[in-house]
Amino acid sequence: MLAHLKRQSLAEVAAGPAHTDGTLAIKSMTAVWILSTVGKAFGRKLVRLSDVAADALRSVGGVATLIKQSLSEQPAIGAA
Repeated sequence: MLAHLKRQSLAEVAAGPAHTDGTLAIKSMTAVWILSTVGKAFGRKLVRLSDVAADALRSVGGVATLIKQSLSEQPAIGAA
């Protein structure tokens, strides 16, 4: 997603600066775009941005954690 957004190769994106959590650092607006795009794929808004710590929007790892938490809170449809 990031390579497409930035119109760069995967290698160029991966070579970007690291955040303190060890994952790729990103701008907060990029994080919001990722959350919105993934939310659209699931047919719902994943997080309320006012409830999210600013640091979670500064790395790929932070955004991945937000997505994982949001999706794990959603009950599985058809689960017994």
